[in-house]
Amino acid sequence: MKIKVGIYIGIAIAMIVGGSLLVVKGKDAVSQAESRKQGVLEAEQKTVFYQKSPGAIVEVGVAVGDSIKKGEVLFKVKSATAGDIDVFAPDDGVINRMIVKPGDQVQQGVPLVILQKNNYYTDLYIQESEIQKLGVNQNITVHFPYLDHPTQVMGVIASISAAPQFANLRMTREKGQADLSMFLVRIRMNSNADLLPGMTAEVKLDEVTD
Repeated sequence: MKIKVGIYIGIAIAMIVGGSLLVVKGKDAVSQAESRKQGVLEAEQKTVFYQKSPGAIVEVGVAVGDSIKKGEVLFKVKSATAGDIDVFAPDDGVINRMIVKPGDQVQQGVPLVILQKNNYYTDLYIQESEIQKLGVNQNITVHFPYLDHPTQVMGVIASISAAPQFANLRMTREKGQADLSMFLVRIRMNSNADLLPGMTAEVKLDEVTD
C-alpha cells in the first residue's frame, strides 16, 4: 500500500513540476496560441427564421446533414390567409439542426433550421506591438500544419477588436507577468474539402497582402 501511495505522490509531483515548466517556458496552450498565431477553425452558422403569414408546416424538404443551395425550398407552409408558402434557403450550406417538423404551427419570427454556411473563420489573439501589421480586408495565408498533407488557403481579415479578457487570463495564469494589451483578429475563408471545423489554423504575419 505504501508503495502505491508513493507512486501516486510521485506522479502528482511530476505533473505539477511539468505544468510549471510549461508555463515558465510559454509552452501551454494559451501561450502557444499567442506566439504561433494559432486558432481553431470554425464554421459560420445562420438561423433561418420564418417571415411570412402564420400557418402550419405541411412538408419538410431537407434533413440534418443535407447540403443545400441558396434558393432551394426548405419547407412548405399552409397558411389560412396566404395559401401555400415556400421557405427558401438564404445561403449555400449544410443543415446543422432541424427545429421544426411537419404539423408544427409557425408564425413570423419562429426559428426553423440552423444552417452551417460554406464559410469558415478563425479567431486569433495578436499583441499590441504587432497589431499595426494588420488591417481589415487584407488577405493573409492560413496554414493547417497538422494535416497529413499540410494545407493552406487564402483568408481575409474580417475584423479587429480589443480583447482585454485575454490579458486578464494571462495575469491569473502567470503570476508576476505584466498585463498585455491583446487584440482579437477574425479571419474568414471559404470552405475546403480538406478542412473540418475544429482543426488548428495558423498564420504568419509576414504573409499579409493588400
